[in-house]
Amino acid sequence: MGATSGTGRATRRGTVLVTDCDMGPAELERAVLEPAGYRVVEAGCRSEDDVVAAVTASGAEGLLVQYAPISERVLRACPQVRALLRYGVGMDTVDTEAAAALGVVARNVPGYGTAEVADHAVGLLLSLLRGLPTWSAATAAGGWPSRGQLPDPRELRASTLGLLGFGAIAREVGARARAFGMRLVAHDPFVPGADVAAGGAEPVGFEELWRTSTAVSLHAPLTAGTRGVVGAAALSSMAPGSFLVNTARAGLVDRAALEAALASGRLAGVGLDVWWQEPPAPDDPLVRDPRVLLTPHVAWFSPGSLRRLRTSAASRLLEVLTAPPG
Repeated sequence: MGATSGTGRATRRGTVLVTDCDMGPAELERAVLEPAGYRVVEAGCRSEDDVVAAVTASGAEGLLVQYAPISERVLRACPQVRALLRYGVGMDTVDTEAAAALGVVARNVPGYGTAEVADHAVGLLLSLLRGLPTWSAATAAGGWPSRGQLPDPRELRASTLGLLGFGAIAREVGARARAFGMRLVAHDPFVPGADVAAGGAEPVGFEELWRTSTAVSLHAPLTAGTRGVVGAAALSSMAPGSFLVNTARAGLVDRAALEAALASGRLAGVGLDVWWQEPPAPDDPLVRDPRVLLTPHVAWFSPGSLRRLRTSAASRLLEVLTAPPG
């Protein structure tokens, strides 16, 4: 922690800028950083220019970032910044290669909402397989639908769940799905097959994942190599009446291919907690499609995960800023 003065108060070290945060005032961050001697300044940055202006005005050497773009241009314009922490796991708003080249430590906050995202993904999955959105809507409209009027709910223990990616969240999803008797298959080019098998899933190739799954849940990071990986080839190889769940990143999915798969009936339902441009336009036809179960990027959220995210981000940033040189 920070050195203290003779009065017992922390000696002023520098400034941390919260570029943007939609989770409320930065009191949790202050509780971590101010006792160590760091002043915390809050801003509402949306653009690169906003970030540059806020860093210049505050003289910040550390950043806590949510959605604000941290590009090479921003980092070059703010040479006093030594470290940044992004609220979340994904780093797609940060140019990590530029940060590394410029000597800026750029980190994320892993693990703060693993259980919550897994719970949410399985909630979407169960709702789709059992047809809850369509059955509920038909009943709320004044009917009392009977068998044959709507698509039959799926038998979970007769279904196969495919996991694209087999990290911590996917393994939690798999554990929950196994409790319902579902068969698991998984594809992750960075996880050895033996580790996939040890995690309770059958390792399969990319193409086989789509051919054999009743539903696929996405748990891969968004990178240049994974953007649009769920495209026409993957979706068209699924059996008619299949399902897709995405609580990872919208950019993993080719939207045009998704729309085509819904139009053809290849996909009977989609559960999405992420969107290509958040929030979606009010007149977006996919939003109004009754086969699309949409939530507003809240899979990660609970009061506990919110506290873990914010305090961990501040603590990890403090570790970097106070680490001995070299």
